[in-house]
Amino acid sequence: MSDKGTATVDVEEFLDNLKFNRFHLTILIMCTALAAIDGYELYVVGWVLPNLAEDFGVARTDITSAMIAQQIGMLLGAFVIPPLADRLGRPRVLFLCYAGMTLSAFAILHTTSLAPFTICRFIAGLCGTAMIPILVTLASEAAPKRLRSTMSTITVSGTMIGALLGAGMQGFVLEPYGWQGAFWIAVVLPGVMLPLIWFFMPESLRSIAARNPQDPEINRVAKRMQPRGAAPVVVTAQPRPNRDGKKHTMVSDILGPGHRMKTLLMWAVAISSFVFITAGVWKTTIFKDVIGLDWQQVATINATNTIAGFFGMIFIGVFIDRFGFKIVMTGTFLLAAVGAVMIGVLAPGIGMFVAVGAMAIFQHGGQAGIAAMAAALYPPSHRATGVGWAYGAGRVASIFAPLFGNVVLNGNYGPIGIFALLAVPLASAGLFSFWLMSLRDAPKITRADLKHG
Repeated sequence: MSDKGTATVDVEEFLDNLKFNRFHLTILIMCTALAAIDGYELYVVGWVLPNLAEDFGVARTDITSAMIAQQIGMLLGAFVIPPLADRLGRPRVLFLCYAGMTLSAFAILHTTSLAPFTICRFIAGLCGTAMIPILVTLASEAAPKRLRSTMSTITVSGTMIGALLGAGMQGFVLEPYGWQGAFWIAVVLPGVMLPLIWFFMPESLRSIAARNPQDPEINRVAKRMQPRGAAPVVVTAQPRPNRDGKKHTMVSDILGPGHRMKTLLMWAVAISSFVFITAGVWKTTIFKDVIGLDWQQVATINATNTIAGFFGMIFIGVFIDRFGFKIVMTGTFLLAAVGAVMIGVLAPGIGMFVAVGAMAIFQHGGQAGIAAMAAALYPPSHRATGVGWAYGAGRVASIFAPLFGNVVLNGNYGPIGIFALLAVPLASAGLFSFWLMSLRDAPKITRADLKHG
């Protein structure tokens, strides 16, 4: 005991014994809202592309240069920004990146040609791509162990809210206000969040302790995390043990001996999932031109995919926290693969729509689970880096996935053949998840983790 009536507890014990309270809810709402804004910001160009091209006086295909620039920015950001967040503090880097997105969107409102627009989209990609890994890290580290995956995947589900914001923008803003209206939204949304990040987003207690176990900020943050009326405690942190006596770096702790296999398998899961997502951009064309649906049916398919995917993202974390990554992630991706095959088998009947919904639940759920799984693999000192680099590996591989459309549309594969091919990366993600979670030091869920403090 440090003072009369004041208990002394370790950081991990303190966090894992906390009941879910207003602090956790605030973090969860902020992280999910920020993820929704990120989703809107990164995909807004595709939603307004025809209007942009017309105003700039260029062919629609010319906008591809700006989209490529954004992808390059996203690729660089995935590898560069998360390590900065681990070193400098997650809220500080979040603030700078959302400020960067706000300013780039504001600058676009004053552009009249493609070249400056392209530069602005590079900046938006650089600032935006690392946000999900950082937000997932903050959410998972604030949560008790029994709720880490739940908070992580709910945070990722915010990207689907961003997609719904885009649909609303197209329906109510684009026609009366043009593409400028869409980008005013891209200015206002992150701009409103900047003061909230600055004043109300605390650094992760685990991250502070990992950087400096003696930091007085540990107990200031711990006090904020306790529910009203809770008994006062003094939270202590121990330096990270160095069992082998060697100097460790961030790279060695992710790709060094003893860590390399789990990291490569984690990247394999992410690559498989991102390959499906990127190849899947051709789904609308496939439904329209190969299966022969009309535009109303295509819209129904897309709405089904979005809504079902949102619920998949929301609920997968609950199942992971209950049954563990090995069973849930493996089963989720394999069921998504079955759903993909069944789309082709049942097309174009009503069963196809059911299969789309089933596939969306499991595919989007699995994608959200990737962030939670990566966060569980790495310690707080470089957790954002581990999650960010997994996303970066997926983005590197997904650069080539759009070639899928050229192959299947010119190859006369038919609906069954096309969706069977789309099922391959989903099945691969499931098998790699099983392999990863079968490793000796893979994170596991125990009954003790499910008990509430």
